[in-house]
Amino acid sequence: MREGVLFFLFERGPAEATPAPLPHSLIRETIERSLWSAEEKRLLRSHTSYLERRFSLQPDPVESFLAIYEEAARIPGLVGIANPVAHTAHTAKWVHKLFADGLQQVARETPPLHLWTGLFPVSVEPSLADLLAERSASLWLRTAGYEQFGLPNLAHPLQDIRETGWIHSLFELLFDWMYFQKRPLQPGEAIEVPERGRYTLQSFDEGVVALIEWNEQNGH
Repeated sequence: MREGVLFFLFERGPAEATPAPLPHSLIRETIERSLWSAEEKRLLRSHTSYLERRFSLQPDPVESFLAIYEEAARIPGLVGIANPVAHTAHTAKWVHKLFADGLQQVARETPPLHLWTGLFPVSVEPSLADLLAERSASLWLRTAGYEQFGLPNLAHPLQDIRETGWIHSLFELLFDWMYFQKRPLQPGEAIEVPERGRYTLQSFDEGVVALIEWNEQNGH
């Protein structure tokens, strides 16, 4: 059974909350790794207590997230939510906005990946096989949290930091396709993404599929 884990962060938490900030390792892996602004990260760091919430992600992970976020929205003093599986965190305003603006149906049709998944760079040492295939990228961008939805995470070479937005949007396109078509991508396959290009799929890490741009000259 797939299980999610979240940490509700509070300025002044309820009696059952742990009266201390998150451990430093969790802060590094969630708040500091998130893509939010410096001001939002500062607000998240200001929390003084937290509640850990574990919940089933089956049979419908989107409904599971909506239910646990609805619980969080009802608790006074919420500062934000940290998600260690997705390596991200966000402030409470996004929790309240989700329900105040009646966006539950929108979330069902287009899951808010900026809240429930993460993105971070990974440095790797190219293998001999990579070099022989003319793949020398040492910096990759990869997702985190796709496993909450029963999907593999994705990785793509990052040659220039300015490519981040383009790669992120490619990841989100592929997430929607995999999730709604119930068709997880697998290493060894090849795909063509309209207006994005052709890719071969390789194993990057456990549970992570690498997107390798197709090269007509060498077949890779």
